Amino acid sequence: MVKTARALVAVLVATAFFAFSGGVVIEPAAHAAKAASVRALKAQAIYFQQDRNAAQRDIAVSSMVTSSAWEAELWSDFVRSWSTINNSMKMNSSVPSGLPKKGHVFVVLGSALKKSGAMSTKFKRRLVLAVKALRKYPAAKVLVSGGSPKSGKTEAEVGYRWLIAKGVAKSRILVEKKSSSTIGNAKYSMAMLAGSSFTSYSLVSDSSHLRRASILFEAAKVLVQEQSGTTWSISREANLAYPDMTNAGQAPLADWSVSYTASNVASLFGLTSPYKKLLSSPPPKAVLTAVTLTAPKKLTYTVGEKLSTTGLVVRAVYNKGVYTTVVTKAAKVSGFSSSSVGDRSATASYSDGSVTKTSSFDYTVLKASSAAKVSASTTSVKRMRTRVVVTARISTTADGVTPTGKVRFYLDGRRLKTVALDSDDKGRVKYTYPRLSKTGWRTLTVKYVGNSRLDSSKKSVRVKVA
Repeated sequence: MVKTARALVAVLVATAFFAFSGGVVIEPAAHAAKAASVRALKAQAIYFQQDRNAAQRDIAVSSMVTSSAWEAELWSDFVRSWSTINNSMKMNSSVPSGLPKKGHVFVVLGSALKKSGAMSTKFKRRLVLAVKALRKYPAAKVLVSGGSPKSGKTEAEVGYRWLIAKGVAKSRILVEKKSSSTIGNAKYSMAMLAGSSFTSYSLVSDSSHLRRASILFEAAKVLVQEQSGTTWSISREANLAYPDMTNAGQAPLADWSVSYTASNVASLFGLTSPYKKLLSSPPPKAVLTAVTLTAPKKLTYTVGEKLSTTGLVVRAVYNKGVYTTVVTKAAKVSGFSSSSVGDRSATASYSDGSVTKTSSFDYTVLKASSAAKVSASTTSVKRMRTRVVVTARISTTADGVTPTGKVRFYLDGRRLKTVALDSDDKGRVKYTYPRLSKTGWRTLTVKYVGNSRLDSSKKSVRVKVA
């Protein structure tokens, strides 16, 4: 492992630069494994999500940052939302209050039509809920999602005509008629919303369906952002559910349900093939093999200064480079000291289980500044009669440092006396100048010569001899 930034320059094979953190040192190619692609990392994130292995899922997600900080952030938010829905989800069997009064749309998820093209009971009860919602929110609109034509009719078209028959104005109805499953409902509906003026939406479906649908709509939100490069600004609000399942949303989803949803997510992202390969041949456990770092911006200090970690980025490397994840907040920095002047190193360490890895950066400590203040017992001096007492006060802003050393007193540039400044003096010494024989303005100067930790400083005062 490279121990210092200077040594690293000599052996560096490649350096990756990331917009969010600056450059990061990587291991020499001879010792590094091929990093997983973003596509592979996404498939792994889905696999570990269904395996309920949050630790390795998060490693896969955060490792995306080496290729795309944007996608890493999107997926980090997505898997957190996914986990929340897996654990529990509130179902609203009646139209919820407090939804946005403007810019809101209710998205009704279609259900398979009968062979004749007639509406199913399941689909109708969802539309009934939508009508109630539209009456409570007169400025809202409705998007009916569903393709899968039967007898030449799509779910969306049938739903559209049903809503009109119930008195809903045509101007309030949008249709999405390309989807053939919940995956398509999410993918195509979110694509439509992305190009609209809506600011929020609510899903309308059966309670047994809404958790999977909500996860897929969250996934589709990520997909739209990846494809457009534009941040999503439409919020998912409270749902509207037909209560077809007792205690829906109150308990964590069963393993089979989590697995089924994961396969749907993989399909939505076009990752079915790599995801299935992981199911048959799971990836090896992530093992911490190294720590790399981007050194802090500040590498030169004066005595007494505290460490600045601005710009410090610590990354944990797993499986010799297959995964690389940012662990700055969890890393520990040791070995920093600014108590004395010199060149030295500090170490960043990170532990995962029983494995701890470290990396170091060099820094330099310089002498701290001092300041001299001078006061004279009088500035009006009588020739050969008055003796001026000069008090020198030496100070420093260096934390925990008391000025010690030598203080020299001068008359018009000629040194007259050197006084020892001890820690007991607390930076304050006095000297009584001899009687002055020459009339006119005279310059009395005090110079602190500094010590091993403090720079020198000086100050003068002028007196008039008459």
